[in-house]
Amino acid sequence: MATSLHVARHALVFAIVAAFLFCPAQANTLHWKVQQICQHAVTRDISISEDGSALELQSGEVFQDDGPASGFSYKPNKEVLSAGVEIRKQLVISDPRANKAMLLVGHGGGLEVEVNGAPQKLGAPRTAFLGAWQVYEMDPSALRVGVNDIVIHGDGTIWIARADDSYSELPHRSARSTDGGKSWRVDGLGPEGNIAGEYYVRIYLEHYRSSGSILLPVMDVANLEENPLAPPLSAPGPLRISFSTAPDSKGTVSVRVRSGTTYVPGPGTWSGWMALDRDGNLKELQGRFVQVEVTLSTSDPRVTPKLNEITVTTAPKLEKDWTQAIKVVDFHNETIVRTSLPFRYESFTQPKLKELRERYRLDEVVGDAKTDLEMISRLAAWSSKQWKWMEWHLDEYYPPWDAIEILQRQPDGKPVGGFCQQYNVLFLQACESFGFVGRDISISCGTLGRPTEVGHEAVEIWSNQLRKWIWIDGMYAYYPEDSLTGVPLSLWEVRRRQLLLLRGEKAESARIVHVADPILLPSMPAWLRAAFQWHALDGDMSFAELRLIPRSNFLDERWPLPLNNGKGAWTWSGFEVWTDRNVPAELVHPNLVTQDNNFEWTLNQAHFALEPGDKPREFLVHLDTETPGFEKYVAEIDGGEKSSVAAIFPWKLHEGRNRLKVWPQNSAGRDGVASWIDLDVPGM
Repeated sequence: MATSLHVARHALVFAIVAAFLFCPAQANTLHWKVQQICQHAVTRDISISEDGSALELQSGEVFQDDGPASGFSYKPNKEVLSAGVEIRKQLVISDPRANKAMLLVGHGGGLEVEVNGAPQKLGAPRTAFLGAWQVYEMDPSALRVGVNDIVIHGDGTIWIARADDSYSELPHRSARSTDGGKSWRVDGLGPEGNIAGEYYVRIYLEHYRSSGSILLPVMDVANLEENPLAPPLSAPGPLRISFSTAPDSKGTVSVRVRSGTTYVPGPGTWSGWMALDRDGNLKELQGRFVQVEVTLSTSDPRVTPKLNEITVTTAPKLEKDWTQAIKVVDFHNETIVRTSLPFRYESFTQPKLKELRERYRLDEVVGDAKTDLEMISRLAAWSSKQWKWMEWHLDEYYPPWDAIEILQRQPDGKPVGGFCQQYNVLFLQACESFGFVGRDISISCGTLGRPTEVGHEAVEIWSNQLRKWIWIDGMYAYYPEDSLTGVPLSLWEVRRRQLLLLRGEKAESARIVHVADPILLPSMPAWLRAAFQWHALDGDMSFAELRLIPRSNFLDERWPLPLNNGKGAWTWSGFEVWTDRNVPAELVHPNLVTQDNNFEWTLNQAHFALEPGDKPREFLVHLDTETPGFEKYVAEIDGGEKSSVAAIFPWKLHEGRNRLKVWPQNSAGRDGVASWIDLDVPGM
């Protein structure tokens, strides 16, 4: 359990070194300010304050249970309200205290509402998802801890998330009455009273999450600034952690630390999480590597702690530093950006990926392509030409997220086919068959309301060549790039540029690069073709709302997924949705992403830490990576042959030039992004 460090409302004074009772020459201090924390730490349920000066708990919480079956249904799923017919929805709320409460109803109409027996004075609703939902402000004091009864009557239509559309058991909290509320029938929903499910009714509370965490990266106590070479040490401790908060901070900030003898935390080499003493000190460390976690929490969701800065001070006992005689000639060490999202990747050993690659002769499709971009572009061109618009069976049923099943020819000779979602699943799994990692993101205008093109289901692929996510479209066979540099862009980057342009501000230019002429465009009606093509950032396709499906292992696990994604409003409760103050996400979304790192994380990189040994000219190399389907590390030493190396291995230097270059490699045999260091070692 972490020790709570209760702070005054004024900023702490960091007179640390003099009070720390160790030799100042050996002390190292690192100040983590807001922007540095956001750039390097892994945060969960944390946002930046409106003025940008502090980190605070994320605001906004949605209570719902229709999400697993929310979306387009091929079966009847409408409840029509009329005289005598009303509905009851029960929602469980742990703490209803809030600065504001909103009632969300899909679809809506002329509604009258009672919450826990109290009639609500509802004003005119605003619409969400281009009119698919109605949003009413309501009195948060009408809510209570635990089960809340929401009774709705009047005129209108309420959608039903059907139990037979759901991949998980629904909680049976929706009921229908045909006698004006005298009696209720659970799971007897719909005009015929024969549908089991949950009504599309949600509550949004504008209040802070109860807690959030900030996990700083692993640090070397003798090298907080991450210089290429660190000095040897005889003892790693002691350590001090302190922080400052904003004057209006309320709640609790707590800190805990763990340490170990390896760069990557693991059992046997690292301690458990340890509490600090009341002054923020920890005297004993298990090893030279440490990690700090800061937790923000509040017992009142209407207020939040506000963290301005974290200060880490170490005072290791050093040995004679033999590394000072070594000259660093060249140094490149990749920075791994991690996400707090629990993303699950498709296994490269999934048999259906091999079957797809062989059955459709994808090796011939990529041909002699040498770079990531060339290979991925050819696969996008291939996927865009597999069927024509409306040459599908999508009006009858929605296919599994499986490229082979999507391409399966039916008795009429047509494939199962589909629209943008199916084209991009096909493209994604074609890329995965060659060891590329991808992710599915849907886009629309969201709360911005413009451009008004309804939406699009897209895919991003991670490029080792470019060391970034890039959006290449498997339906349109194009990708956007920076007009000046020619570097392909991610959807997040396109969004940022589009919002600047729509606000009349200066934005970096972007252009579309077509890699093929997809056969579906000529087969589309002219109005549809015009609506779905993207020509410029200030028109056509909108990127205001980005909704990430937090997994790509659609072959390994068929569920959970949004119900028939793209055929209805995007109200699945599993999306991770980007939001910011420029364009907040729709209120129906329970899972919001507010930090860049949690959306634009990095993959397939090697990062190393060099631990100097007791003897001169000897390092212990510690390797780290975030590589889906990780198989092994490979290294070149002094320009020799690539060979497999362990995650921790010795490197003995010799007089003259020494070179170390390391990569991760995935189970598809694809090398990741390299890091390296060149050293000149003098003679003894």
